[in-house]
Parts: sequence; structure tokens; C-alpha cells
Amino acid sequence: MKKYLMFILVLLGFQGISVAQSGSNQPMENSVSIGLKGGINMPRMYYFNNEALLQLPQKDTITLMGGLFVDIPLGNVLALSPEVVYLKRGTDISYEHRSGALVHYTMSVHYVDFRLPLEVRLPIKPYFQPYLTVGGEAGMRLGGQIHIVRTAPVELNETIDVGDANMNMIHAGAFAGLGIRSRIGIGSRHILLKLGATVHQGLLDNYGAAEKEGRVPAVNVNAYQVTGWRLPQGLEVTLGVAIPLEKHLEDACATFAKDRYRHRGNRGHLFGY
Repeated sequence: MKKYLMFILVLLGFQGISVAQSGSNQPMENSVSIGLKGGINMPRMYYFNNEALLQLPQKDTITLMGGLFVDIPLGNVLALSPEVVYLKRGTDISYEHRSGALVHYTMSVHYVDFRLPLEVRLPIKPYFQPYLTVGGEAGMRLGGQIHIVRTAPVELNETIDVGDANMNMIHAGAFAGLGIRSRIGIGSRHILLKLGATVHQGLLDNYGAAEKEGRVPAVNVNAYQVTGWRLPQGLEVTLGVAIPLEKHLEDACATFAKDRYRHRGNRGHLFGY
């Protein structure tokens, strides 16, 4: 996970947080915003208490993800940002089996997650607000595939659909990361931009019960002992764009007030009062 943290620090340039400290007392916008987010995820698996699988090399793969979020400020420093996102979890492993066969094993599983991040931000400027985030997530498996290719002496090329036998239906995990918030004015309005990077760690074993209990054969090679826990991990880099809800409410109220004024004016003109 160290290389993930280094990647995050380099990507976001978090060393620039200390810039412009003198402006930290300026008031921040505190309107609730709703928006879209999208980005990339680098999934992998951690095999807890299973040294045989833990030692197999995993490739860094990149998948797309995206969803909806609501930004709820709790003052100038704290914010809640609940979100619903779609993403893929899995692994990509290539290695040489002890029999001499070359093996390529991939698992790609679709999920929808509900997440509740808590953000602690440094209010330097409205357009430059570095933040730290921590939170929990719970997700549900939508489907996916496992693919195995193996060369001689026992050749194999097989794809199976992921089901309850191979993968737990429910995911639970935690995450932490950092990012930069920026409120940018566009005419009389403004939008919220959020660039962030988070490291995710599954906390619930995602081995399927049937596979772990031996009721169905484990789909793998290389002495695949279904022991310990299989925990998904990931590094996500996302960009979110949101618009404030309060502004729209204010505009609606203002329009309503103007309409009432017009109607009253019309009545006075037509009926003499």
C-alpha cells in the first residue's frame, strides 16, 4: 500500500497545502450541493492468512467507475459527502504453475456501493480547499466473470459467471484519502469541483460460502486452498462536479415573490386597489 500512498501524494501535490495560510479566515460557501463523479479504480485482492495466494503477483489494472454524490457542509471545516457509485473489483494474476504451465487468472466483478465519507478540509480559499477524508462503504455484487487460461501440460481456457458459490453477495469496507475542493464562480452561480484519491480496504471476507465450505470446487489452480480471508483492495482517483441546491431554492423563492408582486400589481390596476 506504500506505493499507493506515494502515488496519491504525487498526483495531488498535497505539499501545497501550506500555501496562502493567511487567507484561512475567509468565510466558505456552506450550501448543500449535488453532483456527478467519475474516475478510475485500480482493484486487487489481499489474501489474509493464505501465504500461497498472497505470494502470487498481481498486475495493476485500471477500470472505470462513477456515480452520484451529495456534498453536505458541516461548517467551514467538516463535510459529509454520501455517494452511490458503480465500480469493479477483482484481480489479474499471471504466474508459472509448479507443473510448468503458464497461468493467467482474472476476476472482474461489478458492484454498486453506498459510501459515507467524512471530510476535514483546510479553508484556505474558496477555490483551494485541501481535505482529508475517511469513511465506510457497503456494496452489493451485481455480477461478473472469472477467466482462466492455462497452457500445457493440461491446457484450459474457461470463463465462468461469478455467483454465490464464488463470491459473497455483500461487500463491506473502509477507506481513507485526500483531495482538493474548489468552488468556482460562473456568472451569478458557482459549481463545486472535487479531485480526490482514496485507498480502499475490504473488511468482509468475499469468498463464496459454497466454495469455502467445499460444496463446489474452487475455481483456480496452483493448490488453491480456500483458507483465510479474501479481501478486496483498491486505489481510486475521481473528479466530482456538483451544483448547489440552495441557489436554486433562492432563485425559486425570488421568482415566486416577483410573481406575487406582479399579480398584486395587476389586481390593483384592474380593480382599483
